Amino acid sequence: MIHRNYRRFLLTGLLAAGLLVFAGGCANDGPAGTDHHPGEDVAATEEQHDENIVELSPEKVNAAGIETTAAAFTTLPSLLVTTGQVDFNQDRLAHVSPRIAGRVHETRARLGQQVRRGEVLAILDSIELGRSKAEYLRAKAREQLAKENYEREQELSADRISSEQEMLVARAAYIEAQAELRSAEETLHLYGLSEAEVAEVTYDNPGRSLLPIRAPLSGKVVEKHVTVGELVTPERNLFSLADLDEVWVWIDVYERDLRQVHVDDGVYLRVDAFPDLEFRGTVSYLSDRVDLDTRRVRARIDVDNPDEALRPGMFAQVELTDPHDAGEGVRVPTLTLPESALQRDGDAMVAFVDLGDGRYERRVVQMGRKAGGLVEVTEGLETGDLVVSTGAFFLKSEVAKSELGEGHGH
Repeated sequence: MIHRNYRRFLLTGLLAAGLLVFAGGCANDGPAGTDHHPGEDVAATEEQHDENIVELSPEKVNAAGIETTAAAFTTLPSLLVTTGQVDFNQDRLAHVSPRIAGRVHETRARLGQQVRRGEVLAILDSIELGRSKAEYLRAKAREQLAKENYEREQELSADRISSEQEMLVARAAYIEAQAELRSAEETLHLYGLSEAEVAEVTYDNPGRSLLPIRAPLSGKVVEKHVTVGELVTPERNLFSLADLDEVWVWIDVYERDLRQVHVDDGVYLRVDAFPDLEFRGTVSYLSDRVDLDTRRVRARIDVDNPDEALRPGMFAQVELTDPHDAGEGVRVPTLTLPESALQRDGDAMVAFVDLGDGRYERRVVQMGRKAGGLVEVTEGLETGDLVVSTGAFFLKSEVAKSELGEGHGH
């Protein structure tokens, strides 16, 4: 009896288990004729959220002023690549020395300080200046006395009280006193005193021997060689001032490359300190002499430097394109884009390709040469690709927002 009940219980359990397996299999089956793969849902989700795709509404496209241009093959002018060295613009550099010997009474300018033209850099205490001021005061007093005597003699001569000869003697003395006063005043000007400072010279002035050293131009104090209490002479350089808003870059051009370099040619520069920055300059000078030892010609490039990123002494990678190139020799066309189409994104350069319907794809590209506002693209694009030439920075910002989790703007 027990054995029969056990068999019945076992059959019931197996039947129930079979029904559960059958029901689970039916639940996992899709519609007839449809193959389903679990990874397809993940792939579809990734495609929908591709971080390299930016989607914009027509209104936003218009607001951003987005314009496109087709990547096309172009023959670029010849390119000369060389190395240069940054230097001060010698026309905007000043070495400040005293015009008279003296002991340093006070220093006001600090190393690295920006100063304006006419600003006091230091003050000297000069015995020679004190003597010159005293001589000026004596000459001024003699001139005043001679003037009064001459005016009195004129009145006496008019009233026939004194002779004309006495009046002429007084006149000569007055003229001589005027000359001595002008000479004493000119001496003070040669020492660097202005008209206003000369006018302030009086017997009651306790600082008669103090001489201000002023900045001859506006710029930065790049050298300082003076301390309080030391004796300095006109041969001594106290300060060096430089206007770094524009610098020079010197390059040496091989004799064989001279035909590629002309005054007013445009130049691109980069320095190791700021690899993400590109500087532009102009060839302003080309030496008329070839160095007999190196067979090179010295050339100078003027470069705007408003942020003072370029510092004298730096080495620079220089690229010169020849706008006068007549296409001599065989040149192979290369795929090019306007420079405005490329944006730096971290360590990479990227462009945005118009896919249509307000969709733009971010692509990493490899750059080659530059010339005439165009840049060579060696990898990442194909001919005919419609690339955003205006508004690429806006699209890069949209990608950045997406990466921060804000989503693409629609």
